[in-house]
Amino acid sequence: MSSHLPYIAISAFDIMALAAVIGTLATGLWIIPEGARESFHRRLWRLTGLSLGALTLSTIVLLIGRTLEMSRQSLRHLGHWLPLVVRETSFGHIWMVRPAMLLIAWAAWFIARRPARHRAAYGALLAAAVIAFTRSATGHPADQGQWTAPEWVDFVHLMAASIWAGGLFAMTVAIFPVLSKARLSTPVRLALVQRLSSIAAMALAGILITGVLSAYHYLGGIRPLFHSAYGHILLVKLAFVAVAIALGAANRFLFVPRIRAAEPAPRTVGTPAPAHEADERAFSHLARSVAIETGFLGAALVAAAVLLHGMPPREMEHAMGGTMARVSEPMGRLEFVRFKDQRPVRPMPAISTIRYGVLRRSASEMNGTGTPRPPFNQIAL
Repeated sequence: MSSHLPYIAISAFDIMALAAVIGTLATGLWIIPEGARESFHRRLWRLTGLSLGALTLSTIVLLIGRTLEMSRQSLRHLGHWLPLVVRETSFGHIWMVRPAMLLIAWAAWFIARRPARHRAAYGALLAAAVIAFTRSATGHPADQGQWTAPEWVDFVHLMAASIWAGGLFAMTVAIFPVLSKARLSTPVRLALVQRLSSIAAMALAGILITGVLSAYHYLGGIRPLFHSAYGHILLVKLAFVAVAIALGAANRFLFVPRIRAAEPAPRTVGTPAPAHEADERAFSHLARSVAIETGFLGAALVAAAVLLHGMPPREMEHAMGGTMARVSEPMGRLEFVRFKDQRPVRPMPAISTIRYGVLRRSASEMNGTGTPRPPFNQIAL
């Protein structure tokens, strides 16, 4: 596990950056009421830019990390292996979508710098959704092929988690710290927290449904959940999510009703009471609870990154018999065919991990410099 820690850290950084982008965009588009847009647009716009910067960096680091992980070579040989991974692996082909989507997201972000153009953020959100799908298309869900049901289930799961965790992150960083200074009426502030609660509830529903489907697909039953390393990590992730759900329930059924009950009657017909007459203590408790909930959801995202670098029990059963990788022409993608490995000692692959759609070579096919000997069309894994 320790040898995978750098790659787990890269995956966790990428997932968190993606969640921050999607959550911040969703907050600006779906959570902030029209009456509060002018007060928070600038802060959300800046946070979106910072999140896009982190996602751009993680996209570059992810390619480098996957190349090193798959090649099992040092940084000295990165110049050779990186072009090979981009040109001849399924991961590389799918990764190339990310820079194009990032350009679209940056353009949409720049256009949406003014509150009147905030709907341009939908372009950035669409681009971020495509990037989210590239994660699903290069992980465990892609083991059964592209455009399959597991990929779509994982995509919905990732989007829902990003809206929930990223939305709470945006509220914690950009909204709650200045909410008391925004001079908003109590009805507007109440509408904000009600929208936050509703969006979080819908995202949670999507997470639970897709999470159950994914767990059944990868575990194949209840027993592996308690008798495998993958299942143990999944239990840790579920524990973090359970705490976040409990905090979210407290927000929805305890603090939001307190805020609603604290709304005073209008002094004159059609004139809302000033916000300072609302229960500021309830808002303070809500902000603190949301911050803690965000922390537990961040821990759950880290656990998800750990799962990405482990082998699910059901995949492990299929991998025991061995696999044959065949490079298709002219794209260089791989097709996987089961076979029974009769060799007494299986050679150590130079590039590893089936789920990345990677070209593998045995140590005997490597020269002294760590570079492969071309050409090849079929390699035993």
